[in-house]
Amino acid sequence: MSAEKIKKLFGDLSAEEQSIILLELTKSKKKAEIKTTEISAFAARHQKEYQKDITFTVSKEGDLINVVLHTLFGKFIGVGSNQKVAKINAVKEATRVWDDK
Repeated sequence: MSAEKIKKLFGDLSAEEQSIILLELTKSKKKAEIKTTEISAFAARHQKEYQKDITFTVSKEGDLINVVLHTLFGKFIGVGSNQKVAKINAVKEATRVWDDK
């Protein structure tokens, strides 16, 4: 889902719903910052399976950082307040898809 679509959907929420989501995102950001080993573990798993490295494309949109994780089985978007959080979010999505295959 694109950042623009997320912003539009967020804008459609009530003020109370927006506050709840922002609180949840803040909590998840704190948890995500601790788990930076997820990126290296995913990269190692991808390298072992496909003999290719993963790559990230990074861009900034307002206060948010957008990353695209490029793998041999797809591209995955992550958004965060900094690169580390955005990359972890992209890796989490890629891991979910990979594990569901």
